[in-house]
Amino acid sequence: MNILPRPQYLAELRAVEGNDLVRLLTGVRRSGKSTLLELYRHELVADGVDPDAILTINFEDLAYDPLRDAAAFHAHVRDSVERGVTHLHVDEVQELDQWARVINSLRASGDLEICVTGSNASMFAGEGLTYLAGRYVTVEVFPLSLAEFRLFTSAEDGESAEPVEESYQKWMTVGGFARSVLAESPDMTRQLNRDLFDSIFTRDIAIRGGVRDTSVFLKVAAFVMDNAGSPLSANKVANTLTSQGHKVSTDTVDRYLALMVDAHLVYPCHRYDTRGRGWLKSTPKYYWVDAGLRDALTGRRGSNTGHDLENQVYLELLRQRFELFTGVGPGGEIDFLARKGDETRFIQVALSALDESVLQRELASFRGLPPGANCVLLTGERIPLATGQVTHVNAFDFLARRAAL
Repeated sequence: MNILPRPQYLAELRAVEGNDLVRLLTGVRRSGKSTLLELYRHELVADGVDPDAILTINFEDLAYDPLRDAAAFHAHVRDSVERGVTHLHVDEVQELDQWARVINSLRASGDLEICVTGSNASMFAGEGLTYLAGRYVTVEVFPLSLAEFRLFTSAEDGESAEPVEESYQKWMTVGGFARSVLAESPDMTRQLNRDLFDSIFTRDIAIRGGVRDTSVFLKVAAFVMDNAGSPLSANKVANTLTSQGHKVSTDTVDRYLALMVDAHLVYPCHRYDTRGRGWLKSTPKYYWVDAGLRDALTGRRGSNTGHDLENQVYLELLRQRFELFTGVGPGGEIDFLARKGDETRFIQVALSALDESVLQRELASFRGLPPGANCVLLTGERIPLATGQVTHVNAFDFLARRAAL
């Protein structure tokens, strides 16, 4: 199977200096965390680290089941350190009993560089927060971006490079999980994505969250993914499904939403008032993590291409490490308020704004913002639009990292 070098994530791992901080690779199951650990090991060896000095423990391998016990794991690692191990790599660390306490104890010794992977967003809540607060750096890993998809499928090759829009349509069909991208047929792609969803549901949701009524959970999940980019409350989801004959309580929907967020199936985008009033208590928007995974659950393909584009822009902004909110300002709702360091960008996304009324509606959202605000309109058009002081960027070029905001 092809292995795609993912330089952004590797650079983020290398940027963590010393042994005082645990490096945590997190993200949805099968997004490439284990492969990144492998690539990182190759880099360490290339930099002069003895391969025998890297201890790798993968809790997806039954051979390591005896090490799930905290005391056994700790003793095994300490014995390995005595024999010259300097680097510890642990896959699916949440499977280790008292994992945060054990990892922190090993970290505190100062003689190990520790890098772990985990598939749950709440890993550092509760016990984890107690033992490792301020002592770890998270590198969140996503399924293939459009730019990575083009490299992985050789669509970026020289003079025969595929048009970005064509790659986008393929990416939206198969998704960004490597095995699905390399599948030999559309039927195999769909089956792989369905199997992946089943794995995530079984291992990261049903057992961990004690889901008893699978059919109701799947209906809630399908509804949320089908309404990506729209404000959603647990009450709205519960009322809608109940009206359709699927009775579910608001509390149950709340719990299911939390489980989906924890498994990195969906991401919430909360609302922020740009007029200085801070957080708003109104409902967040939710965005799915991968189009192929969404389609495996809902069977939906291309029914709302505008919201699909908005979803993919949201994910790309997360990949580029922006902190994201839905903005609410004098001119109305702004799709994204994106912050990185001291910079803030106000972003609107539209599949097309050739129609003058659509263009004016999108631009109206920026009205009333402070002078000099960095406003960006992302659309599918390649012809110039009359956007005035608002920067117009082609959305597909942005997703392919051919254009920056």
